[in-house]
Amino acid sequence: MDNAPYVRPQTPQALLHHLPSKPSPSDSPITKPNKFIILLLAPTSVAGKVQIATSVAKALSCPLFQGDSLHESNAKVAAVGAARSEDGGMGIYQRMWLRKMTRTGLLFPEESRPANTSEGFVGFGGGEESRSTSRRGSVESVASSASSVGATPSDNVGYINQSVFAISEQEQRRKSNPALMVLTHPELEPWHKDAIRQATGEYRIGIIFVPLYKADTEQDDENEEEEEFPVLKPLDPATIRGFTSFDALRAAAGGGDGDRLGKKLKYGKGKEGNLEEEMVLKVDINGGVEEIIEEIVDGVRDVMGA
Repeated sequence: MDNAPYVRPQTPQALLHHLPSKPSPSDSPITKPNKFIILLLAPTSVAGKVQIATSVAKALSCPLFQGDSLHESNAKVAAVGAARSEDGGMGIYQRMWLRKMTRTGLLFPEESRPANTSEGFVGFGGGEESRSTSRRGSVESVASSASSVGATPSDNVGYINQSVFAISEQEQRRKSNPALMVLTHPELEPWHKDAIRQATGEYRIGIIFVPLYKADTEQDDENEEEEEFPVLKPLDPATIRGFTSFDALRAAAGGGDGDRLGKKLKYGKGKEGNLEEEMVLKVDINGGVEEIIEEIVDGVRDVMGA
């Protein structure tokens, strides 16, 4: 009876996470993101925050990272160094946020490598002379151990090492999924948002901010809208007779084809994702948890697929 070769199971490996090289600048600016981070903004007092984040991540088939404490620690350090920096601590916050998020392995998963791999990182110990010297299970290591006991590699039991870089079906789905992750943060100041957008925008990763609270300015705007009445402007009869279609008449009245019935497109309502501006997806936070989850998922899919 022939002895089948022993298939050595994969050994769990500690992973090293690396920040990739920045894409080379192109002549024409790139505004459409390749990947999206759905950043849920909510204080810890918001009921159902964890449930909403978990359900949204599950619906979008992407990982979830609760980064509230990550932001708070970065903001404290940036506040301490604000007096000694020219940008008020924005650069400190940006570097710390990017470095900590990279260490999670979720921001740039394709740059993660096992700690004992022979493949070095480009720009991070890359190159032949700086690669890892751990070669456990390689032909050279087997030959070395065999020669130490006076045997040849062919005299030993045959071992088959499975490659740890085989791309699974789950990994293939992850790469094709435009939703990179769902991330939670507390309420952010405008400069926090700018720092995060700039940090990820260089890698064509867009941030979709989803506030789960109502700001004071929004409440004031709603009150003003309720008090204001629409101003009706009569059209010149001579102008009306000059058009033969409703579309042409609507364009003359200020409701052209670029918007819908005179209303500007909003994120989650047909507007395409843009790296050059702040993408804010507003949802009705007065509804139930299930309604909020459904509205977020539909809005995010609209932004990613617009």
